Amino acid sequence: MEKKQVELKLSDIEHTYIAQTSYGELLVGELGYRPMELLLVALAGCSGVDISHILKKKRQEVKDIKIKVEGLRREEYPRIYQKIRIEYEVYGKGVKERAVEEAIRLSVEKYCSVHAMLKPSCEIEFQFRVIDEA
Repeated sequence: MEKKQVELKLSDIEHTYIAQTSYGELLVGELGYRPMELLLVALAGCSGVDISHILKKKRQEVKDIKIKVEGLRREEYPRIYQKIRIEYEVYGKGVKERAVEEAIRLSVEKYCSVHAMLKPSCEIEFQFRVIDEA
């Protein structure tokens, strides 16, 4: 079992914490990174890493991947996400749409831990485009 740990300490900035992570510090709260936005970053980052690894194994010539994530939160508390939409844009030379679709499917169905945690309580949809830079 892998153990992860972060530590937060109230900063001098009102309602803002300093989060110490394994990769350094970041401000979290009202005048820092917003926790619910960080959740969207985590989802995009998790699936993005999976997709780039899978496409590399499939020998696709990917030059860039851009990911846009939009989350819709309910009005009542707790203000959880009800729906999240992820848009992937994959740039490269001769990148096959089928390879991208399969990489996304493997990420969201098998590998992405963030997606697995959100899926039971939130509708998550995705779409993608392949932009050929031949």
